[in-house]
Amino acid sequence: MLTGILYGLAAAFMQSSSYIFSRNFVVKFANPVHLMIYSQIVMGALSVLVLPLAMPEGLFETREYALPIVLCAAAYLLGQGSFFMTLRELEASRASSLLGVKLVVLALINLVVFGIGINALQWLAVFICVIAAIMMNFSGVRMSFKAMIWLLMTCVGYSFSDIFGREAVLLIPSDSLFQQAVTSTALCYMLLGALSLPGLWFIKRSKRAFICAVPFGVCWFLAMLVLFSCFASIGVVFGNIVQASRGLMSVLLGITLARAGYSHIEMKTSAGTFWKRIFAALLMIAAIALYSYSRL
Repeated sequence: MLTGILYGLAAAFMQSSSYIFSRNFVVKFANPVHLMIYSQIVMGALSVLVLPLAMPEGLFETREYALPIVLCAAAYLLGQGSFFMTLRELEASRASSLLGVKLVVLALINLVVFGIGINALQWLAVFICVIAAIMMNFSGVRMSFKAMIWLLMTCVGYSFSDIFGREAVLLIPSDSLFQQAVTSTALCYMLLGALSLPGLWFIKRSKRAFICAVPFGVCWFLAMLVLFSCFASIGVVFGNIVQASRGLMSVLLGITLARAGYSHIEMKTSAGTFWKRIFAALLMIAAIALYSYSRL
């Protein structure tokens, strides 16, 4: 179990780091589309290396997983592109912590779209999550309406990506959750990488911008691989709870960067604001833990 927890914490740290790198890119180059194209090509190349090592025998003898992978990739593009736009409006630490709102969006999607009921504990988790989001909003410069819309679209995209991604994982022909998860991830990002390649001919290419996008692409892809190792070790429910620590890590990384002088990535905040963000991040973790356990 300890190994699985360490995998989950590593995934949370890599995701938190990737948010910092993506914020650095959009501040420096002010073009989320370029970051999408460059980072997907990087992750597509990594997927090409990983897939032959991970895929089970007879993978291409079935096509049941194809549609969920395509839908997962499309939803991911919506979520990731919207998140990059959010980073133009918010510091990485607040944006990362506010991703906990995805819990509310996911619950509503399950209820409205799929007709999956929400029990009392899950409603309590949703309420706690909303309170935490409000606290996070008031822990610094108030969010603009534009930032709220982009954040909402981020959560919608990520939620549908999770739903279709889970379906794709279960349809990969293997008895190993780890092999299923890594294979579906590699297939998804390889598809995204292939679709991103033609985009290079429609943008003003920059070697400096591409190099700046590489750390995000590597961190995000490694985070996904380590996360699936976590799921395979301790299960999806407990794994998601451990991964929720990324909000807290992002706040701590943010204050570290601000004190180190990286004001273009993270603004300096007062001690009161810092502790508000810490408390809000802890509330988000509690809400996700409650929601996850209520589904057992």
